[in-house]
Amino acid sequence: MFTTDYLGALMPFLSLLAKLTTIVAALLIVIDPLGVMPIIIGLNASAGVRVTRRIILRVIGGSIILLLFFTVTGTWVLRLFQMHISDMQIGGGLLLLIIALKLVTEGRYGPDGEEHHSSATIPLISPMIVGPGAITATVVLAAQHGVWMTSAAVLLALLICLIIFLSARLIHRIIGDGAANLLSRLMGVFVAAIAIAYIRAGVLAFIKLASSG
Repeated sequence: MFTTDYLGALMPFLSLLAKLTTIVAALLIVIDPLGVMPIIIGLNASAGVRVTRRIILRVIGGSIILLLFFTVTGTWVLRLFQMHISDMQIGGGLLLLIIALKLVTEGRYGPDGEEHHSSATIPLISPMIVGPGAITATVVLAAQHGVWMTSAAVLLALLICLIIFLSARLIHRIIGDGAANLLSRLMGVFVAAIAIAYIRAGVLAFIKLASSG
């Protein structure tokens, strides 16, 4: 009897935990923290551990604020400024393309010094982490599961991202400076491809929007 009552009381909590885990997994898929890792490793190699750690904390903090903002408000702020998600795709893609060119040609983003490397913070926040997919996902998930549940999932997902990004130091130690520099240059090509994909998707969405209007 006691076991049955205990399980009965525990079931709502387990159901809530399962739902939260599902939302966190969905957010991690669209955020794709592993796709950001090459840039973090490149920053770690060129800017140093302390600077990179500060940049990571800023990126995660900015991403939390931005994702929670869209979780609570939806996309009304974009409509307020007569913007569309495609505009963010094009603008963010152009910023990513600048980073990609720096990574390919120099093996790093910007000269030595935190003030130069910090300029990578904004494009890392959006569109790399808070991209159109993440924005759309938070809006849809908030409508389905509620703002509080989605907000908790956003915090957990970005906490996991923080742990993954901080592990870049360990990876850098294992592979060394030479391999990190080579990886940064190779991943610059990959980041460029992502940037072009963002720009292409934004342009196609803009054309579709213009033709339907």
